[in-house]
Amino acid sequence: MESSRLPLSGRIAIVTGAAGDLGAAIAGRFLLAGARVAWLDRDRAGAEARARLGPAPERSVALGCDVADADSARQAVEATAAHFGALHILVNNAAIVSPRLPIGELGVDDWRRALDVNVTGAFLMAKWAIPHLLRAPGAVVLNIASQLGHVTNPGAGAYSASKAALLGLTRSIAVDYAQQGLRAVSLSPGSVMTSRLTRRYGSEAAASARLAPRHPLGRIATPAEIAEAALFLASDAAAFVTGTDLLADGGYTAV
Repeated sequence: MESSRLPLSGRIAIVTGAAGDLGAAIAGRFLLAGARVAWLDRDRAGAEARARLGPAPERSVALGCDVADADSARQAVEATAAHFGALHILVNNAAIVSPRLPIGELGVDDWRRALDVNVTGAFLMAKWAIPHLLRAPGAVVLNIASQLGHVTNPGAGAYSASKAALLGLTRSIAVDYAQQGLRAVSLSPGSVMTSRLTRRYGSEAAASARLAPRHPLGRIATPAEIAEAALFLASDAAAFVTGTDLLADGGYTAV
């Protein structure tokens, strides 16, 4: 396919949490679609390694960024805009998972950290990115939420609350800036086979045995599948989609 016909040709994207499996899959898919990508993560070395091994390292830059820190988020956005000259897409993918405990047993610091990273981090990145996005045609804020922002599991209160709040933030950005041509959308994956999941359950087989039956499709998603959904939402194919959430959850919330 000619580069001028690729869905993100000429677009510049930030992907946070890019040292992780899902962030790296999204960043890599955007590169294959023609974008230039800033790979952001608290683990800068991890982001650099991912970018170096990605499909187009010459169109990549890796930056250290703690999304929950206002100055760090601002500096990363400004560095990206300075490096590439513009910004078209912000993907807020960085997230943490809190200890699995009932609300009455959950530590206050764990609660605050979940909201600081999963919600405030997305707010801060959007806050600093929006002035650049408003100058770019076809600009998009894409927030990676979760099926657990729609439903919940025992002990998942902090994570579920943070992801539900992220859905609300998405709608607010969409409504605030629709007249200026900026779209905001969210993507809610179900369980995704990542290293975070395998560490929790001990192996891919154990994770699948525990989680696949909760999804009517009978399996867990791959990072590549979620990256394809992210590409759709970030591209002009979704030009009339804003202020809403796409559930890519294998039917998890349908039962």
